[in-house]
Amino acid sequence: MSRGINKISFPTRWINVGTITAASTAFGVTARDVATVDALATAYTVKLSPPLPGPYAILLRFRSDGDENDQNVLQMYAARGNDHYCRVAQLTLDQGKQIQTGNIYFVDTITPASEDALFDGEESNLTDMIGYYYCRVIGCDRFIFIATTLATTTVYVDVCFLYE
Repeated sequence: MSRGINKISFPTRWINVGTITAASTAFGVTARDVATVDALATAYTVKLSPPLPGPYAILLRFRSDGDENDQNVLQMYAARGNDHYCRVAQLTLDQGKQIQTGNIYFVDTITPASEDALFDGEESNLTDMIGYYYCRVIGCDRFIFIATTLATTTVYVDVCFLYE
C-alpha cells in the first residue's frame, strides 16, 4: 500500500533577513548575473536564501522608520544557483501606524507592479495593520531586494517560510 505525503505548513517564525539603508538603481540587462549582484554593498541589498530542500513559498513583511504613508520602492529578484537573476516584482511599501518597537513601524500597504506571474505573488493590505506579500519560491534558492526609492532611513525585511 502506498501512502501519500501530507503537505503541511510547519510553524516557522518571523526571521529578520536584513536592512536596506541606501537606494540604488534597478539592475540593468548586463548586471543581473549572480557575481555582479552578489558584489553589491550590503547597504543597498537584503539577500534571502531559503533553506534547502526549500519551502514552497515565502511570506514577507516589511518595516521602516519614517512617517505614516512614507513610500519605499523595492525591486525583488530571484535566481537559481549561479545563474542570472530575474525580477519577481516591484513592491511599493507604505508605512503604517502600527509600532513594532521604538520608532520602527510596520508597512501596512504593499502595492506590487511588474510581477512575474510564475511566482504567483499576492498581497494582504490592511490599513494601519501589518501588510504581507506572499509568493511561491518555484525552486529559486536566492532572492535579493534593493530599494530604488528610499523615503525612510531604513527598510527591514522579514520572512516566514511556508511548506504548504
